[in-house]
Amino acid sequence: MRAVLVCLAILLFFSACSPLYVIEAAYHESGILLRRRDISEVLADRDSSDKEREKLSIVRDAREFGISIGLTPGQSFTKYSRVSRDVLAWVLMGSRPDAFELYSWWFPIVGSVPYKGYFEKADAECAGRRLEFEGYETFVRGTDAFSTLGWFNDPVLSTTLRRDNIRIANTVLHESLHSTVWIPGQVPFNESLANFVGAEAALEFFTKRCQAGCTEAQRAELKNAEIDKARELELAVLVTNLYEALDTLYRSDKSRAEKISKRSEIFDQVLAPLRAKYPNLSILKTINNAEIMQLKIYLTQLEKFELLFKKRNMDWKAFLADLQKIRETVTADNKQDAFHLLTGLL
Repeated sequence: MRAVLVCLAILLFFSACSPLYVIEAAYHESGILLRRRDISEVLADRDSSDKEREKLSIVRDAREFGISIGLTPGQSFTKYSRVSRDVLAWVLMGSRPDAFELYSWWFPIVGSVPYKGYFEKADAECAGRRLEFEGYETFVRGTDAFSTLGWFNDPVLSTTLRRDNIRIANTVLHESLHSTVWIPGQVPFNESLANFVGAEAALEFFTKRCQAGCTEAQRAELKNAEIDKARELELAVLVTNLYEALDTLYRSDKSRAEKISKRSEIFDQVLAPLRAKYPNLSILKTINNAEIMQLKIYLTQLEKFELLFKKRNMDWKAFLADLQKIRETVTADNKQDAFHLLTGLL
């Protein structure tokens, strides 16, 4: 019965505008599963490219490192599937332009989520136009990986291998965290936690690789992992400041037209330092509440996760035990807020 529910959840998650969306989603998902091969087999295959072997070795080693610190990926990331696309799926979000009010969908097992995935960009854009007709502004982004929260043997995909080694390790550790700790109905907590763990654990992973000596390229990877983690924490603070400034505006008694006009001024003012420091930043180019909310889902209170990790003397198992306690408390009483419980541990 549980397997049936998960299958339904996945099919619903990847729904589209067409009435045949379930058949299409099943087609894409079955294609991914049918093409799975053991990573060890691909590594030994003489037809595999050197680049593919290098990146799959990162997947294998990052997964083993994740297990060593207490993550439970199950059988995920033990298999590899080549897909004939540059982007695995497209994720749609929608928000009111004069309020941080996200459109949400509900699915079995995972609960209410503020995003929905599609295998075709045109389908995501089609659904987005429906939301825009209802008064929402929308944001569509590509993704190269997904997690079934440990229910299935999630393979690493060729779309993920197009990323650099740091992002690959981060993805494996991020998704492994999801299968270790997931609290239904608490998406910002789940994603922000996984974002922190992905960046922090990836940094530790690349640090350990260099302890016994490493190449110049590996030292560069370690340096970039440090930069990535610092940038995530910096971006989290900025997104929080932007959100709070705009939320104050949206909750004011100004008219809808005044709010929409004023928000661009706030957006440019808050983002000026970030744009100066990172002129090639690919996010937050124009104001869009759905994109801001998408970022906030992944960047909420990262500093508190870091504080708890340091309070536990950077002991991953003690840190994860605290998170499991939070999960158990919220599961027993779904009126509890996971972030409030996190604050109580500091």
